[in-house]
Amino acid sequence: MRLSASFLVFSLCCASWPAAVPGQTGDHPVIKPLPRSQIVSGQSHYENFASYSFRVQKNRKQMKVKKSGRFWSLRYLIKDASGRRDKSLGREEIIHNYMTAAQEKGGTILYKTDLRLTFTIPRQGGGTTWADISAGKGSYNLFIIDETGFNKQLNFGAEEMRKNLKTDGRVVLYGIHFDTDKATLRPGAEKTLTEIVKMLQREPGWKIEIQGHTDNTGTADHNRDLSQQRAETVQAFLLLYGIDKARLTPRGLGETMPVDSNETSTGRAQNRRVELVVVK
Repeated sequence: MRLSASFLVFSLCCASWPAAVPGQTGDHPVIKPLPRSQIVSGQSHYENFASYSFRVQKNRKQMKVKKSGRFWSLRYLIKDASGRRDKSLGREEIIHNYMTAAQEKGGTILYKTDLRLTFTIPRQGGGTTWADISAGKGSYNLFIIDETGFNKQLNFGAEEMRKNLKTDGRVVLYGIHFDTDKATLRPGAEKTLTEIVKMLQREPGWKIEIQGHTDNTGTADHNRDLSQQRAETVQAFLLLYGIDKARLTPRGLGETMPVDSNETSTGRAQNRRVELVVVK
């Protein structure tokens, strides 16, 4: 049986990208399974932040490239009409379908054999999705990293925030600065905060979780408390501009969800951030 690549829903332009829940099993919001595929829940999981090494080929040399971000490890079985694994669907056909679909959506093929495929696809709002597929007869594994383009999110306006929340379900903000080890806003933070107000006014039905994140300087308990206080400071600012308190949930996550290494000053700066997440 030959499958058409059109069955693969790489819905980059129209996807509603809900926030995944760590530990729970579910398809990636853009890279969808083949028809008749069933996810194996006991062998699949999602993490808000993890690293994975992708196999790539450059100048005829194979190497591995480590990427970090939101991570999906997904195991699928393709079932026949009787509910058994359909071994008539071979490895090469599975790889071919994903390769063709990725290319149709402007993706880049970085590595390919009859059994394995690595490709990237660009994401709306910046960043890249990396995917590694290893195929068997009537089965395959997907390993996916959503690598976020942080530098493009430093100075988001209201419309950019709105677009990213619609497509990704979250937006990372670095324009909200606090005094060192305090929850006091620094001058200039109001520019980003007023853009959040505008965005929420344009989407009156949205409820937002305000997530505070820190680096790992200090104890874990202290960082959690500090991030909670900072999230509440953001909430207090939005309330001053008439945003309904019922729409805002402050949540301090401390150092638990780094997006970069805490071993460098640049990495620690990336980890100190505010994120907005749409609450479904």
